[in-house]
Amino acid sequence: MNVADDTTLARVKRVPVGLLALIAFSAQAQQAPSTPVQKVTGPQSRYWLSSATTTGFSAASAGGLGAMMGMLTGMGRGASRSLSLELGSTRTGSDLTADHAIPAGMGMGASLPLIGLERSQVRGDPEQERDIPRQERPEGNVRMLFFWGCGDTLGAGQPVVLDMKQMMDGRLPPSQQSFAINSGPSGPASGRDKTYVSWPNVRSKVNVPPDGSLVGDHRVKGNATLDIPFAVASTHDFMAGLTLTAQATASGSQTLGWNSVPTAIGYFSTAMGFKETGDKSMDVVMWNSSAKRLLGGERLMNFLPPAEVARLIREGVVMPPSQTECTIPAPVSEAAGGSMTMMHLNAFGPELNLVHPPRPQDPKVDWNQDYTVKLRLHSSTSMMAGMGRAGSGPGASASGRPPPVTAAPAADSASTPAAPEQTKAPPASNLPGLPNVPGAIGEGVNLLKGLFGR
Repeated sequence: MNVADDTTLARVKRVPVGLLALIAFSAQAQQAPSTPVQKVTGPQSRYWLSSATTTGFSAASAGGLGAMMGMLTGMGRGASRSLSLELGSTRTGSDLTADHAIPAGMGMGASLPLIGLERSQVRGDPEQERDIPRQERPEGNVRMLFFWGCGDTLGAGQPVVLDMKQMMDGRLPPSQQSFAINSGPSGPASGRDKTYVSWPNVRSKVNVPPDGSLVGDHRVKGNATLDIPFAVASTHDFMAGLTLTAQATASGSQTLGWNSVPTAIGYFSTAMGFKETGDKSMDVVMWNSSAKRLLGGERLMNFLPPAEVARLIREGVVMPPSQTECTIPAPVSEAAGGSMTMMHLNAFGPELNLVHPPRPQDPKVDWNQDYTVKLRLHSSTSMMAGMGRAGSGPGASASGRPPPVTAAPAADSASTPAAPEQTKAPPASNLPGLPNVPGAIGEGVNLLKGLFGR
């Protein structure tokens, strides 16, 4: 190599490696044929149907005091079905409405009217915000203890403790890390869409009959939207109701069991307990069935996209549809004074997703979407300790035999000690943010409202 070659080599060595890589990449990109990116517009209308099936205390608390009394006396109703309809549109104007023509099998008449929200119902309305009571510092103290995982033993790092007094003083716990949940796209909403109409509303609040069915032809039309025709098959009908049981074991753990719902794609369970620790002070014990560190799990108590459910099953956060049992570890019950007070189970369902018109196969052709339809499904149930069974009604299993109950292991009644006082749910007046309703029924209603968002 001559002197000129040596000089050239030295200059090349001084060129940054990243720049050389960029030059090489650019050369390859110029040689490779570019793939056209399909342009997507719309949709002009988005229509969401949210279908829920509830049993146990979830259904009773939604039905008011009469339903709660029926549940406590063993005369409660069976599975309750509910439906929410939401339409978001790009249309603008005044008095925009729509009408949803429904199949006869729903047993709710010929159609359901969708109208806009009144001013007081719009989220963020200043008149409504003025009525929010100011939170005052509690006299006592509340700690929240978070546990997770099915089995006889606890995983590492449990419990995570949140001390409310410390948090109000600005002292946060060292680690609040929790497994991330993707709840999916946001649905139609006032403020998110130019026009938003929904059902039920002030004009129509018809209850879904116990045997109501979504199967059949549907059509949404009106001045708020394009015509939206679609059909629902039996695979996307209301889900079957859940029956939840809780059985105490000799080790102090509690085994939850439930029936298999045919269209369920996964399950998730939570439990809550209370333990008085002093005057106006208590520990609130929260547990969920995730195998991964998950604090609370509120996003898993409702609807969830099937793709996210599948991911969470792979990660061990959601239980697979083949699983029908989960054990709450004994240390969780011990932290709550002997047993968990309330248990909740959610079954995730499939989704129906439609887009009109279908996507053009040629990527050079724009995909101008007129409307989309999303039908979401889930089934849930809840129970209180000692009630024995949450489902179509307490007191008897499908076989006619008494179901297992959340209680101490069987023993001679003469030698069985009385349950410690702290295992009972504290009065509603002791729980921050819950109104005081006299009597045991009122306490149950208030507690369930706070727990399950009713």
